[in-house]
Amino acid sequence: MKSALMVLIMLPLVCLMISVLLYLISRSRYQRLISDFQQKHTLSTPYLLHCNMGYLGSPLMTYFFIRLKQNRKIFFLDRNSRAYDFASSSQHSGEINSLKPLYFTFLLGFFCCFLLAVIAVLIKIKII
Repeated sequence: MKSALMVLIMLPLVCLMISVLLYLISRSRYQRLISDFQQKHTLSTPYLLHCNMGYLGSPLMTYFFIRLKQNRKIFFLDRNSRAYDFASSSQHSGEINSLKPLYFTFLLGFFCCFLLAVIAVLIKIKII
């Protein structure tokens, strides 16, 4: 049990380091994708805030572009908006695909932190 907890404690740190490296590697593609989108369409206020936050805003913006590519509903964006056509070009589709590892690494680290919090609460109330 202790070794499993140690792995669970170390995993978010490893995910954080990997996601920072992935962000640094793909930062130019990420910025180009945002720039291309803003030239043709207007970002709503929450997404505009996150696109200016650098690494901290990258998971939400990557989620935004993944949802665009999948042609799924996005918060604060009208379903009939022409912005949904943005990800249909092969150049933008490839750039969005290259950002997926950043998003999923961030999600894995977040899930591990959440799991650690649940375990801590269970230990505190003496269930474990």
